[in-house]
Amino acid sequence: MGIDNIWVFAQAADGAPTTGTLELLTKARSLAGTVSAFIAGDGADVAGALGDHGAAKVYATGDLGGALPGVAVSAAMQAVIAGGDMPDLIMFPQSYEGRDVMARLSVKLDRTVLTNSTSVTVDGDAVTVQTPVFGGSKLVNSTFTGERPFLAAFRPKSFVAEAGAGAAGAVVSAP
Repeated sequence: MGIDNIWVFAQAADGAPTTGTLELLTKARSLAGTVSAFIAGDGADVAGALGDHGAAKVYATGDLGGALPGVAVSAAMQAVIAGGDMPDLIMFPQSYEGRDVMARLSVKLDRTVLTNSTSVTVDGDAVTVQTPVFGGSKLVNSTFTGERPFLAAFRPKSFVAEAGAGAAGAVVSAP
């Protein structure tokens, strides 16, 4: 079966994707054939940059009217999954919004989360994340088991953001 479909919870600030978002997209495109971004808001203004870093599709919630994204984005993700687009892995930035959306989605889907990660590897069907502990003196590898999608959050600067993946991602309205 393998890991073929990865989503990245994307964030934007001042009309541009955050560095953390671009880092995660770059890593995701090295791991899977299909990469999608999931963003709170319109998404049209950042679709070009998201696509250039690997997102073929950009799921956008539309205007949240100033509401915090946790509830709306996790509900939209759950609805897209229930509609048949099941990712193998969802990568989140280790940020306030990333942790909020991931925690709510974890409850909605009844899935385990692994946080504070700095690396991810895929070997066939196995997804393993690495987390530094004891001030970074030890590295712990944790491999997901159970049903997909796997949910993982990554520290900033864990990966290098590299453009060059191609055209703007197609913006799709998320329910």
